[in-house]
Amino acid sequence: VMQHMDDRRWTRRDLGAAGVGAVALVATAATADAKARPPADFDPAIRYRDRARELHDFLRVQGDLSGALAPWWWSGYCVAVTPTENPRVLFACEGCETKKVIRRGAGQFEVWSKVMTCFKDPQTLEILNGREFLNPYTNVVNQVEPNITGSKTLYSVAADGQIMAKPLEGGMAEAALTPVWLRNGDKVQVSAARKYPQKRPIPLAEFGTQTVDLAALLDDRLERVEAVFAATFIAPWQRFLAMPQQAGHAVWHAVGRKARGFDELSPAYLEQARKYIPDVLAWPRA
Repeated sequence: VMQHMDDRRWTRRDLGAAGVGAVALVATAATADAKARPPADFDPAIRYRDRARELHDFLRVQGDLSGALAPWWWSGYCVAVTPTENPRVLFACEGCETKKVIRRGAGQFEVWSKVMTCFKDPQTLEILNGREFLNPYTNVVNQVEPNITGSKTLYSVAADGQIMAKPLEGGMAEAALTPVWLRNGDKVQVSAARKYPQKRPIPLAEFGTQTVDLAALLDDRLERVEAVFAATFIAPWQRFLAMPQQAGHAVWHAVGRKARGFDELSPAYLEQARKYIPDVLAWPRA
């Protein structure tokens, strides 16, 4: 046994090399641990004592303060909910909501937004725009149309510290915006429900949450923060279904991400966008 131990005697050079290796391993482990640990603490109550900073962060998530376009590309399903049967998937969906942020000075930002949703066959995922669809609730053949909506909104911080969103078209009233920020490890989730006036078609509601990297959100040098999102939209039946008297409503489920340009969207969707919303594709940067 002693001879076996002697064969394993280490020289000073061996010990030195082993020491360097050990230091390297410790340093590598420390670096990996630092990368694994979430960045600096995030407390919305502290960071957003300055509501102007909160609006700045919110718009960096929603759009791009450099003036570049921010297309939010998503996919999901349109589900019919009626009182007498289980929910039924009417369509798969593919959509994009493009946002452009324009600085107006004195802490004011104008945000342009336009969305087009294409309805698709839930089995084949073929886009149905302009095609015939046999409505299972009426047994009538309808021609499918894309869902296209848009808005222009002025965001600012009021004297009382509230973030205000003032629609510049459509006749909706100005409303306070209260984002909810939630830390989730090295991520932050932000949500802000859109409020609709009672005179709008009922039911109508939208609930969405964006998820971003905490480190990116805390980097004030960034003019845009990359994000993914999930959303639920509750709405009356699409007009082209021609069933306003049918009891029930539609629930849209959507998940997607913020893209850096239209070239990241699918070729099939872009073909429809060129046909139905060429104005959005031609928007110049702010």
